[in-house]
Amino acid sequence: MNPIKIIAWLVMLACVNAIAAAEPEMSPKARAMLESGGPSFQGKRLYTGPHRTPRKMDGLTIVGYNYTDSYIGAFSVNGAGGGNLEVSSKTSGGGGGTCCAAIPADTALPMTLDIAWKRDGQVPWCRQTILLDGPVPTEPQYLEVHFYQDGTIQAAMSEYPSPPRVKLDRVSYVKRKASGNVNNDGKYGSCGHDN
Repeated sequence: MNPIKIIAWLVMLACVNAIAAAEPEMSPKARAMLESGGPSFQGKRLYTGPHRTPRKMDGLTIVGYNYTDSYIGAFSVNGAGGGNLEVSSKTSGGGGGTCCAAIPADTALPMTLDIAWKRDGQVPWCRQTILLDGPVPTEPQYLEVHFYQDGTIQAAMSEYPSPPRVKLDRVSYVKRKASGNVNNDGKYGSCGHDN
């Protein structure tokens, strides 16, 4: 093994032990994750940066933003329903708020979120695992889920629902353009699942 990697591992282990000793009020789940070396994503250990979820945090209201070309009939975050999403406009992300995303308090970020969604009238669901990272507001109230035209999905915590990140025109609440709408659901996600 590379000597630099060994030194980095020993430094990380010392930091983990120092944090664990200094944080007697840490939740058992957070302590277990910290002692295991932190979270992993697609088989790779994640660097957990300076961001953590607040020590005292209730469930977050899920609010969706649909920058794709067509209506999303339903979506969920870690199994919690996020409702349906109209195609966004220049002033609206396309969805309302639903309760509640169970994001654990006092947890190092990034952490993984499992997003599932389906288009209106289509039985198979699509799934994508994404990372939730900081920055973290002082008192987060919302978990925003942003569906982009290229098939990527991003999530962020906020104190208030944000304006749309992408301001696009639409012809109706169910489609972006009169014709030529594109569906990139399978580009980063996998589709054809039962929910």
